[in-house]
Amino acid sequence: MKPEPSMESGASRESCGVFTARRHAEFCSILAHADAIAIVAESFSGGSAADVEARALLNAGFRVLPVCAAHEQCSWSEWMAGSLAELPVRGKNADIACFICQTDNIFSSAPAILRWEIFPKIVWTQGTAPDRLIAGQLEDRGISVMQGKSISSAYAELFDESSPYFSCRRCGKCCEGRGGIVVSPRDLPRLCMFFGMPAKAFLERYTENMRNQPVIRCGSDGFCMFFKKGRGCSIHPARPAVCRAWPFFRGNLVDHVSLAMARQDCPGISRECSHAEFAEEGYRYLCEYKLRAEDPQTEGRMLIIKKSELPVGARGENVK
Repeated sequence: MKPEPSMESGASRESCGVFTARRHAEFCSILAHADAIAIVAESFSGGSAADVEARALLNAGFRVLPVCAAHEQCSWSEWMAGSLAELPVRGKNADIACFICQTDNIFSSAPAILRWEIFPKIVWTQGTAPDRLIAGQLEDRGISVMQGKSISSAYAELFDESSPYFSCRRCGKCCEGRGGIVVSPRDLPRLCMFFGMPAKAFLERYTENMRNQPVIRCGSDGFCMFFKKGRGCSIHPARPAVCRAWPFFRGNLVDHVSLAMARQDCPGISRECSHAEFAEEGYRYLCEYKLRAEDPQTEGRMLIIKKSELPVGARGENVK
């Protein structure tokens, strides 16, 4: 993990303007385990602060829930909530609520969060400082209020997607073969954003149906159609979760023989670690970078794994 980013606490509970060590640890933990971020903004038009931030968070693996009273359409989402009160009605829960504030009017809607059945862990303001009275109301209910630059920038400073046990060599071994790259519902908005096209058009042009799941098509050479020899992945920022997770697939984490075979094919996998060390690191990686899956009907089965399935020695308390 990298050095702590610069940001401030919003209310006066811990010396306003001072991001304490406790808050830094809390922030890191929440970011590592957060799944969905609601972005509340006046506009999501192309190139706006909200649009830029949403795109960065999608590329980082978060689910983004857009909230805008103007009900604007955006290329990366097929729906838009008109208010914070709409999210629970739509069955959407946010771990973090981010207010991109050009004016005080945006943050004035924050108390609506207190009517949610499940509160977000953080309310973040990017732009104008949060109103102290509203911030105090949220903090009194256990919701941390923080102010700073974009969440995506803070996340990038803390987490760089590197691993001591894998370094991609762009050989394409993991990109070869038909049917392995599943496009999950979580991947689709990121890919639509990258190509600037609606979901239906993307799926029709770039995927085929296998096992009742959309998978990326292969070229005539048998490699993923987006793999370019000598250059690697041509859609790297938007690549699906299955691609982001390699080599930390379920089989390699639970079976030492599978890992040994993967090492023979993939020159980027470390030969220096034990299977238990690899499994522990892999499980941490899948969890921290929003890659561990749960639904075999819509997500890659190789990403579905429980902590209890890890080999003995890879189930320490540092693995959440």
